[in-house]
Formats: sequence, structure tokens, C-alpha cells
Amino acid sequence: MTKPVFALSLELDHGETSFEPGGRVAGVAAWSVSAPLSGMELRLKWTSRGQGGRDIKIADTIALPEPQPTEKRPFILTLPEAPFSMQGALISVSWELELVALPVEEKATVAITIAPGRRPIVLSATAPSHI
Repeated sequence: MTKPVFALSLELDHGETSFEPGGRVAGVAAWSVSAPLSGMELRLKWTSRGQGGRDIKIADTIALPEPQPTEKRPFILTLPEAPFSMQGALISVSWELELVALPVEEKATVAITIAPGRRPIVLSATAPSHI
């Protein structure tokens, strides 16, 4: 028995991957699969990582029902106001768009930044000298 083939991709308009909070992201979700699918989903999710471990939250989901074996579908998502993309020694928050083939959970992802000025916030590791 041959293994099913999954070719999934996400292309963002103008190749843009950095956005202002509350902005909009547009692009095309594309796939070519050799196995039957019950659906496709486009998920916007964020991950926080820190000393307490990792936490993943899905901020939005767009259902792409009745997918054909080979297809391209445009999408537009309004991004949330928070949390901001950030990097620090104690905690970091990162965002990504994820195209998911259901029910097999094959995925394609694109990392994005959501922050004022379209740049991740860099948290300083220095502590105040007095409290």
C-alpha cells in the first residue's frame, strides 16, 4: 500500500509576514492530496514558551469545507490586538498560520509577527537594581 501524498502550502499576499495588531492578513491556501479529506482548516495560533513550559492557543479558525483533491482558496483574516509577538529570556510568544488537512492532521505553517511596528518585542533580561 502506498502512502498518501499531501502537498499543502500557504502563500501570503506580497510575501508579508509582519503585521500590526488588528491588521489583516490575506493570502492563498493551496493543496494537492491523494487521500480523501473531510475538510481543510486555516488556523491562526500563538504559542507561549517560558519556564512553566509551552502553551498553544488557537485564536481563529477558518473552515474550508468540501475540499477538492487539488485546490487553491483565497483567505483574509483580521488579526487580534494581543498578545504581541515577543522574545525574552523568561517568556516568548510566537504566532503562526497553519493549514490543516482533516482528518489526518497533515500541516503547512507560516510564522508571522503581530506587534506594534511589525517587529517582535524584545524583553530585557536585566532585573531592576532595587525593588
